[in-house]
Amino acid sequence: MKTLLLYASKHGATRNAAEKLAGQLEGEVKIINLQDKGSADVSVEDYERVIIGGSIYIGKIQKSISKFCETNLEKLLKVKKLGLFICCGEEAKALEQLAAAFPAELLKKAAAKGYFGHELKLEKLNFVSRTMIKKITGVKKNESKIKEENIKKFAEEMV
Repeated sequence: MKTLLLYASKHGATRNAAEKLAGQLEGEVKIINLQDKGSADVSVEDYERVIIGGSIYIGKIQKSISKFCETNLEKLLKVKKLGLFICCGEEAKALEQLAAAFPAELLKKAAAKGYFGHELKLEKLNFVSRTMIKKITGVKKNESKIKEENIKKFAEEMV
């Protein structure tokens, strides 16, 4: 089964989660970062499964994800299996943020929906962001809280 795995990642957490997911899927998997040039021209029709994921910052998913979903809504609704996931730092709000990140039609169609955790790499943040994160969250060092069990469950649901 051919799978297209599309993602957008600001600091690498979603990329890491997407790569972990790809390693758990059977068949041919093509991974595309929607923030790369030329990626918006990708055709979903050639795939039996399409998985889309992004990270949430200040309550919003990347514009490249939103735009891709809007532009390809009808094509995505025709895909045999659809999966949607997010990475974000607020696990308690993950379901709410997932629902806000994707069009309702796609959420209804999705065979799998998931929250894959987050990573915080302070050295990748600018001074202002790093200072705010430290002050608001109290986090003083890098942390990785990628939810491997959620990724595994998601992959099983996409069979």
